[in-house]
Amino acid sequence: MPNESWKNEHIAASPLPMCPDDLPQQRLSEAVSMPDKPEGLEVKVEFLESYPQYPVGTPRKLLFLGGVEWAWSPANSRIDNYYLNPKPKHWIIWNHWLYHQGRPWRWNWNILAWAPRVRGDEKSIAMHMLKEAWEVDCRHHLIDKFHWINSTGAFSVSDLQTIAREVW
Repeated sequence: MPNESWKNEHIAASPLPMCPDDLPQQRLSEAVSMPDKPEGLEVKVEFLESYPQYPVGTPRKLLFLGGVEWAWSPANSRIDNYYLNPKPKHWIIWNHWLYHQGRPWRWNWNILAWAPRVRGDEKSIAMHMLKEAWEVDCRHHLIDKFHWINSTGAFSVSDLQTIAREVW
């Protein structure tokens, strides 16, 4: 993943497909395997262990990874969009999620997972961090596999499906 793919400006909104034709094709996808976990990568999930010196405001220097949705019923759904954020001492996975239970609807930023900075391929690091976050969500909140992939970025449909296969 080349460094020029990093975004240095504020991210106004995550992708939100408005019709089925806007979704990435996901019925047939290449079966890929999970990359090796980078040496020394110790993922912490925000739900279990808080990030030291929690950032104030909107994160900067983000790489959009992809987004998934759950749709349990018309009144109960979840839309997550994942971003990798390199910090001098840590890697952070942010979730840009839509809060639609109140009015007006609004987008929120939350740290999903973080890890001390290690050397390695950003995509492999992000895949293992998201896997760990989904495993904790599955174990502690009984979350089932997402219902569809709503957008792709640094992760392809195959990458997101590979992580999901490891978790569910």
